Amino acid sequence: MQNDNAPRVGVFDSGIGGLTVLAECARQAPQAIYYYYGDNAHAPYGARSPREIAGFVGAAVRRLRLYGVCAVVLACNTATAVCVDMLRKTCPVPIVGIEPAVAPAARRCRRVLVLTTPVTARSERLCRLTEGFPQCDITVYGAPGLAAAIERGLSRGEGVTIFDHLPSGRYDGVVLGCTHYAFFRREIGLFYGCPVFDGARGTGARLRQLLSDMDPGTDDHLLFTRNTNKCFSKKAKYHHKKQVIFLGKCKKINEYVYNTNICFI
Repeated sequence: MQNDNAPRVGVFDSGIGGLTVLAECARQAPQAIYYYYGDNAHAPYGARSPREIAGFVGAAVRRLRLYGVCAVVLACNTATAVCVDMLRKTCPVPIVGIEPAVAPAARRCRRVLVLTTPVTARSERLCRLTEGFPQCDITVYGAPGLAAAIERGLSRGEGVTIFDHLPSGRYDGVVLGCTHYAFFRREIGLFYGCPVFDGARGTGARLRQLLSDMDPGTDDHLLFTRNTNKCFSKKAKYHHKKQVIFLGKCKKINEYVYNTNICFI
């Protein structure tokens, strides 16, 4: 059972993909209580307009704030690419994003494939990131339909023929630019015969550092909570005793995947 004074962290994704980031955050910062909100009803985000994505993400962050979270993790590469800068200007709690692990891949490899969603592939944020490594031959591929296929496969039990979604080519490193893809990192690595990189570890490390930097003498992680206690229902206070609380219409699906998928065992 968790301490009632444990920091509360909100984790958001367009669906089940962010569960891979949630697991890494819980591993690196086990002292926190996590509120996971997956917007499965609108998944995937990769083919939606930036305006739609910003609207969905903004609404989700506002909802997570009702639980008195001291930080919000955007466990979605597309959401991070589209609106993390805007959220950091308007949200009163820190926003931790996730980005493709281009840097570690480019330092180790000469020819890198970055697998993303179409929206992330076109984003200025990713463009700036890849331009920082001119010594590496980087190919960005926004896989149409791959995130949706994985979402359906894991939440509805449909078969996923992941190899049909992967571009051909010879690479010595693959970067996963969508958290959904991490469920199949082993298969992707075998397909290309090379190492696979993703940003979950870096996001977990950033959250761990953020929580450790909070002054325990002033209980920084409780300051926002004290202003929102009126938003806590009896049900929310009961769930507060768990390490991970799942929110949203598809919370049972996300909880089931998190508790049973081989990635988290």
